[in-house]
Amino acid sequence: MKKGYWSGQVKEIKNEEQWTKYVDKFLAIVAEETEKNSGNFKFIGGGQPHTYVQKNHDLMFAALVEFNSLQDAIDCYNSKEYQEALLELGDNPEDTVIRNLSIFEGS
Repeated sequence: MKKGYWSGQVKEIKNEEQWTKYVDKFLAIVAEETEKNSGNFKFIGGGQPHTYVQKNHDLMFAALVEFNSLQDAIDCYNSKEYQEALLELGDNPEDTVIRNLSIFEGS
């Protein structure tokens, strides 16, 4: 069976307090998903990543989450718990953080 993935990158945190609330809720989800054995959570630290496509796109950090299937990845994103975590970013999330999250299927 093919795996499902979340690929997230954070460029800038504008509101540390709201971001921290989001991260706290996200980490609770990580713990729950890990206990259910639905995925592997790999956090890629800060520092200057070697970016080969957009040299001017500085990243603070990135995360890669591998799920057992694409459906598991989508279900986690659509879960009540994750949607509540997203609310912590505020009415306009870009006022809190500049980030990207992609969900895709891979091998």
